[in-house]
Amino acid sequence: MENILNINDNEKRVLREIYNHHNISRTQISKNLEINKATISSILNKLKYKSLVHEVGEGDSTKSGGRKPILLKVNHLYGYFISLDLTYSSVEVMYNYFDGNIIKHQSFELPDKNVSSILNILKNHVDIDEKYDTLNGLLGVSVSIHGVVDNDQNVIYLPFHETEGISIADKIKEFTNVPVVVENEANLSALYERNFNHNLAYNNLIAMSIHKGIGAGLIINNQLYRGANGEAGEIGKTLVSKVNNDIETYHKIEDIFSQEALLNNLSQHLGEKMTLSKLIQYYNEKQEVVVEEMEQFINKIAVLIHNLNTQFNPSAIYINCPLFNELPEILEAIKNEFKQYSRNDIQIKLTSNVKFATLLGGSLAIIQKVLQINDIYLDIES
Repeated sequence: MENILNINDNEKRVLREIYNHHNISRTQISKNLEINKATISSILNKLKYKSLVHEVGEGDSTKSGGRKPILLKVNHLYGYFISLDLTYSSVEVMYNYFDGNIIKHQSFELPDKNVSSILNILKNHVDIDEKYDTLNGLLGVSVSIHGVVDNDQNVIYLPFHETEGISIADKIKEFTNVPVVVENEANLSALYERNFNHNLAYNNLIAMSIHKGIGAGLIINNQLYRGANGEAGEIGKTLVSKVNNDIETYHKIEDIFSQEALLNNLSQHLGEKMTLSKLIQYYNEKQEVVVEEMEQFINKIAVLIHNLNTQFNPSAIYINCPLFNELPEILEAIKNEFKQYSRNDIQIKLTSNVKFATLLGGSLAIIQKVLQINDIYLDIES
């Protein structure tokens, strides 16, 4: 990709330090990078001239009473990014400043499942000429999809929308004339969990999404693992056997115990259309069929987590599931069930940002692509 910011490798290293450490001094940058102060000062002068960073005041003086250090910060008004999440029924749109902080969030319902309709919504509601008080306006766009993206940014599986032979990345590039990154939503959630708010504790983690399907974003040895063709983490497509009338058949896991499968099963058992709110109501009322189905669901998710733990041995698994977010006690039940299968002290947690994990992960992905810096950590006011 063209280096649109025109910054060299040393400038990238210094800029990364400023991203990763709010209000950092040139002395600390010099120590962190093991580059002498004179060189750091020269690099900083170039970054300030390009308006990428600015000075934000003075830090505390040293114990010996030396001069107070000048602190540096990324210039959030250099430009902004847009992140899109193409959900089953809506387009979620987030605008972020150059430092990752949120400008605004919008949600637009989809009239149908056609990709052309998604693009029309963007053209009608996204004003690419609006600068939002920034110097350079729009710098890049990320797109989250609930499907598979190969390593060349081609969408090779999009279960909830009709592609109509349209390349999402190409069409958005034509419309915006800025770099575009397209990525799976679970992968973006994994980037969020790894790189936001200085979550440095886990170099190996899994972000698991349980919605209509089941997907996992894999951070292995501090890197997002996509596989040979972007299909790593498609755990919902794993086949399991079921025996009915002595006939063995194979089914995808997500067809048996995703959240959508749970709702469909209950709809059949109860003879009424089951929604998430009804499920929660009936569960709280201890409706027998609902409690029984939930117990099976809890057991199967615990087994799935055990299998993931056995295969990838992460330090933590973050789960994003609307049902769990509404009924956190279900996660506690899953943890207890998991202990029957494994003595591993893995951390099993709800996603740390229910509403915006995917969109903020997308913001991070496009920031890293535009800057050509992979190991940026953001600490934003979300």
